[in-house]
Amino acid sequence: MMFAAPLALLGLVALPGILLLLRLNPPPARRIAFPPMALLRNLPAAQTTPRGIPLWLLILRIAAATLVILGLAAPSLHQPPALPGDGPVLLVIDNGWASAADWQQRHDAAASLITAAARAGRDIAILATAGDAAGTAPRITGVMTGDAAVQIINAMQPEPWPPDRTADSIALRGAPERTRIYLADGITDGAGFADFLKILSPTRTLAGPNLPPLLLPPHLGPDGSLIVHLDNPPENARLTATNANGEILASAGFSATGDAAITLPLPIAARITALSLQGPQTAGGTVLLDGTMHAALVGLAAGSNTADLPFLGPLYYIRRALPPGSQVFSGDLASLIGAKVNLIVLADLPLTPPQQVIVRSYIAQGGIVIRFAGPITSADPDPVTPDPLLPGDRRLGGALTWASPESIAPFPPDTAFAGLETDPAVTVSRQILADPTRLAPATIWASLTDGTPLVLGTRIGKGYLISFLTTANADWSNLALYGLFPAMLDRLAGLAEGGAPRPGLVLPLGSALSAFGTLSPATGSIAIPAGRLATTVISPAAPPGLYGEGGVSLALNLGGHIPPPQAAVLPDATPFTGPAAVNFGPPMIAAALLLLTFDLAISLLRRGLLAIPRLAVLALVLLPLAGHAQSAALQPTLGYLQSDDPATDQMVDDALSYLSAEVSAHTSAQLAAPVGLDPAVDDLSLFPLIYWLIRPDTPAPAPAACAALTSYMSHGGLLVIDTVGGDSGDAGSGAAFSPGTDAALARATACLVLPPLSPLSPADVLAHCFYIIDDFPGRFAGAPVLIAAPAARDADGVTPVIVSQNDWAGAWARDANGTPEQTPIPGGDDQRVIADRFGTNLVIYALTGSYKADQTDVPALLDKLGQ
Repeated sequence: MMFAAPLALLGLVALPGILLLLRLNPPPARRIAFPPMALLRNLPAAQTTPRGIPLWLLILRIAAATLVILGLAAPSLHQPPALPGDGPVLLVIDNGWASAADWQQRHDAAASLITAAARAGRDIAILATAGDAAGTAPRITGVMTGDAAVQIINAMQPEPWPPDRTADSIALRGAPERTRIYLADGITDGAGFADFLKILSPTRTLAGPNLPPLLLPPHLGPDGSLIVHLDNPPENARLTATNANGEILASAGFSATGDAAITLPLPIAARITALSLQGPQTAGGTVLLDGTMHAALVGLAAGSNTADLPFLGPLYYIRRALPPGSQVFSGDLASLIGAKVNLIVLADLPLTPPQQVIVRSYIAQGGIVIRFAGPITSADPDPVTPDPLLPGDRRLGGALTWASPESIAPFPPDTAFAGLETDPAVTVSRQILADPTRLAPATIWASLTDGTPLVLGTRIGKGYLISFLTTANADWSNLALYGLFPAMLDRLAGLAEGGAPRPGLVLPLGSALSAFGTLSPATGSIAIPAGRLATTVISPAAPPGLYGEGGVSLALNLGGHIPPPQAAVLPDATPFTGPAAVNFGPPMIAAALLLLTFDLAISLLRRGLLAIPRLAVLALVLLPLAGHAQSAALQPTLGYLQSDDPATDQMVDDALSYLSAEVSAHTSAQLAAPVGLDPAVDDLSLFPLIYWLIRPDTPAPAPAACAALTSYMSHGGLLVIDTVGGDSGDAGSGAAFSPGTDAALARATACLVLPPLSPLSPADVLAHCFYIIDDFPGRFAGAPVLIAAPAARDADGVTPVIVSQNDWAGAWARDANGTPEQTPIPGGDDQRVIADRFGTNLVIYALTGSYKADQTDVPALLDKLGQ
């Protein structure tokens, strides 16, 4: 126990005087009836003195005074450890990216050490090992008092780059001998750490208990999923995918090997702007995404009916050369643009004048159009090309020509193909020629060894138009048969809005990533050539963030751009996360005030100024408890099946809590807080509705749980089975979706006895039991909602089960501040409103059944529905 204000303890000397004053307590007042004669008759002749107070009341008042004095002295436990040595103290603090994960504990440890030095009368000097954003190298401050050192520590923040060990060593070489205390981040931060530690020679070393986690660069899986590896994963770590507004689109757990995969429909996956670890955000636990990390939505169209013919058709080779994970659509030009693909490949397809206008508008809005030549387009080239083309074609090789097939020359440095190695085995024997009189040199992205252009490209608005002057099959060139072809298409697929720019383009820092994983507008004039970003090392001169402007943006993350984190060997290191100081001052003063309040009440009672019957006091205490018990017994409660994922359970609990509050606010039903259930243990009959969210990794329930759920449905309960898939299927018929068509749903419900199911329609009671709605979206929209077929419902016509893929909980979930936790796709807040209304209908339907189906309500409902 120690005291921050020990002089306040002198107040204890006054306790004897306080005791003397407390003993002078006047006797209680007496009621004396008038007239005055009776008053005079009862007056005692002898002079009286004040009577002493009871011992217990005297002890109470002395205790209150003692608590006030001790509280003002600010007693606390866990005083700072004694510092070694004497004289000034040099405090060396790692404040690089790895320190952000435990920055508060690091700050508290530094403040505790400074307090200990100040009490010992020792001055402080501080060395922060990471350079600042202005590029100033680390340096040791001058010696200062404890108050000044605390101000510096309070203003210090972690930096989103590693410490500069070389500059740290230089700063330490000229420093005078002092007691040196090192607050380490626990990793080596690359070369130079051994020399730094040797020069530092710390008297004491403190380090955090865990290595900092680091997300490595993601890559696309074969199915278009984003796969990320995590170094030093914390226990139960989860990965979240967020959009530009910070709304969570998906989450996933990490495998035993430290890998996590985010799988979403490609239109939704294209909205992901960042991947991060759940919990406290750090730069090491955040990966920013740009256009190059999104799987492409590719539309294919050709001017021939045999375009997909194996080994002969041009689309046959294009399909196999597209980047991994690409989602491919085929059709006419109008349907492809309507499908919102971000890349269209036209294989020997001429364009009519109206189509030419549509294509140019599509490109200007950020689309990519790649055109391949062929016999059809070579006869009469249309003007939708980077440069005008000549009719006809040029033939190289063959019995009637003198020329031989030409190979491809090295790619120019300022094009999308810069850096790709050409293959001398790739040759072109036939091509369309660009008009040399109107050819712009900047549009030539690839040419043959004789200088003839082979690929033309230009930017139109936010998008690009690229023309291959040869075919996409082996008729005019063998390009489609070699690995250079998919490499070229991969570069072009990255040219969508926000995608890969020309390597020589200099990109300014637009948004900077802080050490705590937050993006903010960049200040200063930092810029890096696009071609160097892949090999750039994170530093104050190249901080992490988004680089680019004008629709072109590339992400620079810590993972892959800093030395791999390796545990540092720190002899005699001790944790700095010791027990925090416990200040007893405020609780002591609060206890004193409570005792004085009790003393006041006793005084008023003894003087007859406060008369409260004891039974009334007891009733006031017990009445709220009784009312609470009664309301808890009478209020209906929603239940949900617990999973083995705490994050999922929390999201579902938030969703049903919000839904319960909405129902309580807008209807006469008053719902209690939702309850997580284990069907194998809990009594399900107490809950009118049970929600079950099935994830891709949801295991099949135990036999006892399956039996309980089946019994629950057969005895009047409503089981709502939902998934997070968002697979719209055939929204019109409902035939594309059933519990057997979804693998996770089929596995989880295989042991249940489900009735025959049919699609929910707007004519069913569930669609108008409170709100009248004709759509039933959740976080996703379009998937049919299945309920029991009419013949399989109970005697009142109520379904025992509802099955969907719309993720209603994702649309309902709000955090403690009422902020939505996830974003409905594609309708946003308007879709969320409909989801909330459908949730209200679900609860009312579970509570009241099919009373709205009574014939007395039919005319009014038909009138509302306009029928």
